Amino acid sequence: MKLTAFTQIIVTLAVTAWVFILPVEAVATILVLELALLLYIKHDKMTMAAIGGLAVFTGMMILLQLLFGSPLDVSLIGGLRMLVMTMAFLCLLAASRIQDIAKALVDRFHMPCEYAFMLTTALRFVPNFLTDSGITLDAQSCRGYSNRGNMFKRFFAYLVVIRPLVMRAVAKSETLALSMELKGFGGNTYKNMPPAPLRFCDIFVLLLVVVLRTYPLWIKYLYKKKELRQLCAVYCCTQL
Repeated sequence: MKLTAFTQIIVTLAVTAWVFILPVEAVATILVLELALLLYIKHDKMTMAAIGGLAVFTGMMILLQLLFGSPLDVSLIGGLRMLVMTMAFLCLLAASRIQDIAKALVDRFHMPCEYAFMLTTALRFVPNFLTDSGITLDAQSCRGYSNRGNMFKRFFAYLVVIRPLVMRAVAKSETLALSMELKGFGGNTYKNMPPAPLRFCDIFVLLLVVVLRTYPLWIKYLYKKKELRQLCAVYCCTQL
């Protein structure tokens, strides 16, 4: 069952909203489901590194909250909610192509194509930067680069790696701008891609999200309706 990017974005936004509404037990359950889904979609080294990085970042946020005087339970709950939100977006990026996400943002959410392209470019920047940094580090190591020593020596030694990275990023940005200009980037950019209509599985998932999102409202409505029936029954009995 392959969901469209539009449905996956809606589910991601719904999970982000549920994080602030549901109790802690439900949020922890969502985290377990997200981990299982992410490992089912993609279980390579990069995914494991991303999960580990999110776990370390969450631990640092919890530690900072404790240092600023927040209670332990509040810090743990805040870290859990933040981890669930970031994991939801990680599942979105693992399950959908960036081009499909951009097309869904332009077609379904009516976002200007410039902002959608800016978002997709920012998402591509991190893996491209990491790849370039690995290539530059290997090239500088072949030239005798060494990052041994204390913290200050490592900092000044890493400047040898940063300069080629910056120059490479500037050159790539100029190439990207020239390519966009030559290809006529504009309002028709994402219209040439094949359409992605909603299928039965997408409609079912969207209806399920709506039902779960409005759960407190219709439960409250049914409870009030039940109370009203009980009052009517008591009134009828008193009249008899």
